[in-house]
Order: sequence, then C-alpha cells, then structure tokens
Amino acid sequence: MPDLPIHRVRQRILAELDSSNRLVLTAPTGTGKSTQIPQFLLDSGRIQGQILVLQPRRLAARFLAARVAQERGTELGNEIGFQTRFESCLSAGTRVRFMTEGILPRLFLSDPTLKEVGAIILDEFHERPLSSDIGLGLVKRLQEIGRADLKLVVMSATLQTEPLQAYLQGSAVVNVEARNHPVQVSYLPPRPEVPVWEQAAKALVSLLREQPGGDVLIFMPGAFEIRRTIETCKRLSTAERLDLLPLYGELPREQQDRIMAPADGRKVIVATNIAETSLTIPGIRHVIDSGLVRLSRFDPARGFNTLNLETISRHSAEQRTGRAGREAPGTAIRLWPLAEQMRRPAATDAEIHRTDLAEIVLPLKALGFDDPADFPWFEAPEATAISQAMVLLTDLGALDHHTGRLTDLGRQMANFPAHPRLARLMIEAHHLRCLNEVTLIAAILSERPVILNHKEGLRPLAAQFPNTLETNRALHSDFFLLANALHEVNHRGFSPPFCEQLGISPSAARQVWRTYAYFLDVCRKNRLAVPRVPADPEAVLRCLLVAFPDHLAKRRDAGTLVCRLRGDKHAELSRGSSVRDADLLVVGERREIGGGGRPATTTLSMASQVRLEWLEELFPEEWEFEDEHVWNDVKREVERHSSQRCLGVLLERSVSREVEPDRAAEILAAEVTRKGLAMKGWDEKVDAWVQRVRWLAEVFPERGLIVYDDTDRLLIMQEICAGERRYAAIKNKDCMPFVQNALSWDDQQFVKQMAPERITLPNGKPMRIRYRPGHPPQGRARIQELYGLDKTPCVANGKIPLLLEILAPNMRAIQITDSLERFWNDLYPTVKKELSRRYPKHEWR
Repeated sequence: MPDLPIHRVRQRILAELDSSNRLVLTAPTGTGKSTQIPQFLLDSGRIQGQILVLQPRRLAARFLAARVAQERGTELGNEIGFQTRFESCLSAGTRVRFMTEGILPRLFLSDPTLKEVGAIILDEFHERPLSSDIGLGLVKRLQEIGRADLKLVVMSATLQTEPLQAYLQGSAVVNVEARNHPVQVSYLPPRPEVPVWEQAAKALVSLLREQPGGDVLIFMPGAFEIRRTIETCKRLSTAERLDLLPLYGELPREQQDRIMAPADGRKVIVATNIAETSLTIPGIRHVIDSGLVRLSRFDPARGFNTLNLETISRHSAEQRTGRAGREAPGTAIRLWPLAEQMRRPAATDAEIHRTDLAEIVLPLKALGFDDPADFPWFEAPEATAISQAMVLLTDLGALDHHTGRLTDLGRQMANFPAHPRLARLMIEAHHLRCLNEVTLIAAILSERPVILNHKEGLRPLAAQFPNTLETNRALHSDFFLLANALHEVNHRGFSPPFCEQLGISPSAARQVWRTYAYFLDVCRKNRLAVPRVPADPEAVLRCLLVAFPDHLAKRRDAGTLVCRLRGDKHAELSRGSSVRDADLLVVGERREIGGGGRPATTTLSMASQVRLEWLEELFPEEWEFEDEHVWNDVKREVERHSSQRCLGVLLERSVSREVEPDRAAEILAAEVTRKGLAMKGWDEKVDAWVQRVRWLAEVFPERGLIVYDDTDRLLIMQEICAGERRYAAIKNKDCMPFVQNALSWDDQQFVKQMAPERITLPNGKPMRIRYRPGHPPQGRARIQELYGLDKTPCVANGKIPLLLEILAPNMRAIQITDSLERFWNDLYPTVKKELSRRYPKHEWR
C-alpha cells in the first residue's frame, strides 16, 4: 500500500472520534481519505456494526469499494461491499458499505434508529446534492435523540469548516496538509462560433505535440458532447495511438471498467464532472476543460426542473485542474480566456437552492417531519420551493388537502425509491392493471432522453412503426410509439446502426431498460401485481394524467400547436410529437428553449391524449366555473366571459353581450372614471355646481352635505351608466340631473338658496358667482352695473359677503373688495374723475 498523506493523521482521527462522535475532515484530492478513512475505523475495533460510506455518484461508490477490497486482499462483496440504485454487492459479513447518498433516507424509513450501523462517512460533502443535506440532518438528529454512539465523519477535498462545525456542535476538525504536483494552466481565446468538441480536439492536437507522455482527461457537460468529442478526435491525424474512452454515469459497467484498466495506447478519457472528484484515474497528466456543466434548476414560476447548460465555477475549475497533478506534474488547458475565469462565480450553489424538493419532502413527512421547516437543515431551502413541493404532493394525493399531513397513499408512495410522480404513476397502474406498460414509461421519464434530435422528435419512429399509431387510433400517446421502438431496440441488442436510424441513443436506451427492470423489482417488493396480459391503452393514459395533473395542456385551437397550461401560461407542443391532432393533452416533458438573445419558449413533448370525461371522473373537485363581466378596452364596452377550468387549465371560454345591467353599469362607470374618458355632459356647469356644494359644505358642516369625493362621483357615474354597457351610449348624456340628484330635494333647494348661482344687480342684469372651497365667493361686474348697490351682497343667508371684482368700462379690474361701501366712499371719487375723462360716453354718477 502506498504511503499516503492521510496516514500521518490516523491516530489523531481516531483520538478525536474517541472524544467526540462528530468529525469534520478536509483533505486535498489524492491524499487517500476516501479509501483509507473507512479502513482506519474498521481496523481500530472501535466501531460496532457497519460503516456506511456515502458517495455522490454510483461510479465512485463501486470503484472505491473495489479499490478498498483489493487493498485488503478480499473479494468484493464480503468484508467490503457497495450498493447503488441498480446494483449491490453485499453479504451478511459486509462491514464497510460504499453507497450512493440517496439510499440513506430509505434506510431511515426501514429502521429509524439504524441499529446495524456504527459509523457514517459523508464523502465529497462540498458537492452538496440534496441527498447529502438530508443525510447529514438525519444523522445529526439521530445522534441527539438516542444514538450518541453513532460516529459521523464529514469529508471533503475543499470545505469551509466553520459553518459545518457550528452546525455540528461539539465536532472535531482535522485538516490534512498535502499538495498536488504543480499543474501548468493555459487559457484559450473565446471562439463561440466553434462547437466545444472541435475546440477540445484542436487543443488535444496541440497537447499531444507538446507533451509526449501522460494520459488526457477532457471534461464535457454531457453524454451528447462526449460522443461528439470522441467522434471528432477519431478523425485526427496523430503520430501515436489513442485509446478514446467515454465516462459518464449511465455508461455500461464494462465500459466504465475500461477507465481503470491498462490500455495499449495513450488514454484520452472524455468525461462529465463525474471525474471532477472522488476518483483518482491512474495515469492522468493532462486536462482539457470545456468549462461547461449541466445543472438542474427548479423554476417555481413554471413548476418544473430545467436542465441548464452553464459555465462552471472557479472552484470547479480548480478541482478539474487538480486531476492533472495527482501523480506527477501536469498541464491543464481551459477553453476560455483568463478574463472570463475571473468573472465566474466562486462556487456552485447547493442543489437544495436550485431543484425540485418534492422528492425529499415526501420522505421527511414519512419520517415524522410534518412541517419541513422543523427539519434540522444545514442550509434551509427557500420557503417558496418547499411550498411548491407541498402543492405538488397534495395534487398527487400524498398530502391531505386540508391538514397537509401524509395520507395513506403518501405513505405508500414514500416506500418507492423514485420521484413522487413516478411512485404515484406505478401505484395507479397497479389499480388499473397496466403496471408492466406503465413501469416502462416511468423508466423513460426518470432517465435522460433517448431521442437524440429534439427537433425531429418521434418522426423517425412514426415512419418506422406506423402500425403503432394505427393500432391506437382512438387514443394517441408518444409513449406508445417510443415504448414500441424501445422493445424493438432491445430485441436487436441495442444495435448502434438501428438506433441511429431511429434517432435513439443506444446508451440511453440501455439505461431505460435497466431502470425498467429495477422499477419492476421495486413494484414486486411493494406487492404490486404485474399482469402478463397487454394493458388497456386508456388505463395507461389515465395513469399518466393522475401522475402529472399539473402537466395538463389544452390546445388553443386546431390551427396551432400552442397550448394553454395551468396558471394561464402557454407553451408549444413539439412538432415531432405524434399527438398533434389531440385537443386535450397530458405531457411528460416540458423543455425550455432559448438563449443567445432570443426569448425563452417552453416546448411540450412526450404527450398523451386526454379525454374530457376522465377529468370529470378523476378530478371532480378540481373544476372551476367562472361567469364574469369584463371590460373590452378596444371596443370600450362590457362583455360577459364564461369559462371553465380543470386543474387550473382553461378548457373553454365564451364571450357574450348578454350582461347583467347592474354589473355592466358598475364596470362601465369604473372604467370611465379610472381612465378619465371624456363625458360631454360633464361640463362647466356641472363643475360649477360641484364647487358650490363643496363650498357650502364647509360653511355649514352641520348640514352634512356630500362633497362629491371619488366615491360620490363613482356612484353618480353608475347612475349615468345605468342600463348601458357601452361607452358610446353614455358619453353624450346630460350629467347635471344625475349630479344634482346625488343630493336630496331639500339639500338641492338649500344649495340654491344659500349659494345662488347668480344674483340680480340693480340694473336687472345677473351677476354670476364663483364658488371655490376655502375661498370667499366671488363676483365681477363693471362699475355702471353696480350703481344703486350700496352694500356688499352676501350669500349663505347673509353670512358670507362676496368678494367683488370691480371692472372699468374696458373690463379691466380696478378694485377687488369685500366692502362695497368703502369703495364708494374712499376710492370711487378718484376713479370716477380719471375714468370719466377716458370714457366720457359712459354713465358716471
């Protein structure tokens, strides 16, 4: 066994675990922590029961178990074993079990005290998948409520220990100092017009020319890019033989094993970020990094996860670069410029902040956490994400609509190691006797898409298998077509030429069949019957509707593929779907397409036909009928809209002019008022009356007159609009009667008496009086019209004198006064003398 840096702290690690049941360990890649820490605990004799080593990825769990078993000279599956979703190699004598993190919550469901377990190691904790956060919280709580003897070790190559130490109170911290060999990093100028696999191939040519030795690791974001990279590299003219090997999670086991095996030529491994941590691949000296990754993110507004192609963080870039320096000095070529590296985020946000939480909320409910907020989160998720998960689980029947508590169905669903949708799908299939067909559909939905060209979709399959569509003329589903193709692909041994002809990925198809077998086994263990006779197609589609109630879609009309979704959202059915003629659909996949400056659109695929009567039968309480009056802003009129919805999707809407008079008048009045639409009959006379009343209300507050505020005006407008629904019918109406009739008859007479519109002057001419709240009433007249008027006129029963604007013959004001007596006595003689000379033809007294 090689002398590894982790060996230098063996005694300290054991001593810390003797005094505490919690240890946080940081150790750089290549120090041996993943393989040696489990052996330290096993060989110390301190641990009673199994030692569980949790890994974020299936590949790492299997490879690490094999490595440790080899180091100990034992056969895999005896003392050292592994367990992943699809395979396990264990025995009654297994003491160290390497396993994927998602299995731990299920162990808690079967045995809440983990009585057979003595220690749990969370490896590569910095990656923070959902299952890692849940596992940490469950173990912490178990230690605190009765298993103080349970040892917990949290390990990572790069980890900020302070937050974790504060969370795990009383935990010890051990930092292992070790350095990788130096790695020379170079950057390339941006070339967005060149596919990333071609950039990687060109970088490989340069690397092979300049670096004569050492294997190469190329990082790509997914299986598609890996395949294109290998195809491009195979066309290169190189002086040495290259062994081009893919590496991703769904790769068949025999191909995964080739990564660790010796090769005749120089290895060039093209991998996803599965090779970023955990695994030490021997011989790697050089890294070519695309700088890209596919991350799943949950969008609460749309209600589903979207797999986004994103740039990696600076931390991930360093992790990838470090793979070249584990065994010797190496090189790393980054396919992006240095300036961009500095702009990238420091780290990738934890999965708990970016993905659908329904899959963890359900087991938490089953474990007794009625309120997920009560779970001891290391980092609590967003409240909106929890709420969205609760809504989905309620839609699926796992939670009670009123109490939010787990239902009997929810407890049954929690026993399935699958997303709650798929659990609900398979349970419903059991009741409708179509489990065999539906389990294959569940496998299709749970794995990466088998169709390579999303634009073409299922068209190649429809051409190859026309009988599938003919057989199911009454009911159409993309799943029927794809399932038929997968059966044929399986029958032909996943032949690459045949798969290529159908536009199907052979590796993805293999994975679907693997998952299908796994789900069938899960169903049998949960005592679900798998019939041997073909299922009724209608039963299959009913199951899909039950599992995807929030994915109901209604075609907007026969001339378009645009569909209405829940919440008045819209999306377009894939042109490659075989269900293009159906009016009502349930879809298994919703994919966001956009970027490059274009607005994002949502495309629906894997669609199945739905019949209206199924909605009535399956969701009788999810129907909503609306009969509302709506303002048409274009026609400027009130219309009646009648609609019906099911599961939040608008199914039917009609528009009518048959409106309720009172409601129409109310809406018409509100729109005229809100938009300030012109009313010819609301003229200066109306405004003058309003001002008179407002002024009088100030003078006689005890009278309690209305003041024509917004509420009063709206009520008046409703009276004006009574019996009408169109603006055109009321815009020329005389408004004065309605405005005055807002007052009682007595109050109208009071206004006319106390605040007259005009008073008659001695010469018989009327003088108009202007009223403004907060100001004295005001009149204006020429001097000659005031002859014979010795005292200032008053209103309000003589209480308030007028403010008179006295005008010269040329209508210019010569005096504004509220004392006519003072004007005649003091100012008039002077005014008369001056003006009589200028206007000798006018009367002067």
